[in-house]
Amino acid sequence: MNYAKIQNGAIEVYPYGLGQLKRDNKNTSFPRDFFQREELLSDYNVAKVEDVEPPSRKGWNASEETPSFSNGVWSQSWKLIPKDAASVTTDETEQVEPPVQEGYRTELALPELVGDVWKQKWNLIENTWLENRQASYGDAIEQLEFITENGLEAWQARVAEIKAGYPKD
Repeated sequence: MNYAKIQNGAIEVYPYGLGQLKRDNKNTSFPRDFFQREELLSDYNVAKVEDVEPPSRKGWNASEETPSFSNGVWSQSWKLIPKDAASVTTDETEQVEPPVQEGYRTELALPELVGDVWKQKWNLIENTWLENRQASYGDAIEQLEFITENGLEAWQARVAEIKAGYPKD
């Protein structure tokens, strides 16, 4: 349970505890159970503030605001604030398929907030000439299969085409 000091129907201090109460009333002695004795609260302009479960949304933080008054009861108030993109975890983002473009690779970037949902974001990074050549050659097994099925001269011709298509910078 939280407490607030009320002045003219508005919250003056929140949260409000025994230490602050004693500082505000230096010449008064208070029992340790002051806040459990409801009959004393109003004498010192103290009100209970009902706990309210903070809202929850992936990629957002709940921030407590000034309590609100409704139907004779003070209650906690909350608002959601988006996290900084760098602190949003993968499980807090909506997964997005990486784009596919020949000659490019993808790299996971910081997520972006779209409406009220964090979405995964990808950067396209152009491959280097070496990466393009390696992708075109294939792995060692694919290269051996090509040579076995088509002959060494065919492989040499293919290598020449790949090198011409992706010259060194």
